[in-house]
Amino acid sequence: MSDQQRHTDPVLSHVRPVPGGPYGDEPYEAALSDLRAAVAEVSAGLSGAQDPAVTEALTCYQVDLSRTQLQLRPGDGEALDRAHALCRTVRRYLTTGAP
Repeated sequence: MSDQQRHTDPVLSHVRPVPGGPYGDEPYEAALSDLRAAVAEVSAGLSGAQDPAVTEALTCYQVDLSRTQLQLRPGDGEALDRAHALCRTVRRYLTTGAP
């Protein structure tokens, strides 16, 4: 990539666990994986959304998921639980339309 090109993908989308690394197969990696999957599901939902209210809700969820990814820390068990809970909420919304 040249200096004049801008890389617009979030860095976290390129982060992969190191096999046998310090957090491999840990709750932290599971939470990050869950968050990434939820972000992908929201992005897919946004691409097909036609209702402005749905678009707004999904955009808010997208921001929340991204913020959660950035704030997640391996040693914070409560944050890991909240990350999984947010993912369940997002998936419920995508499935039923209810928060």
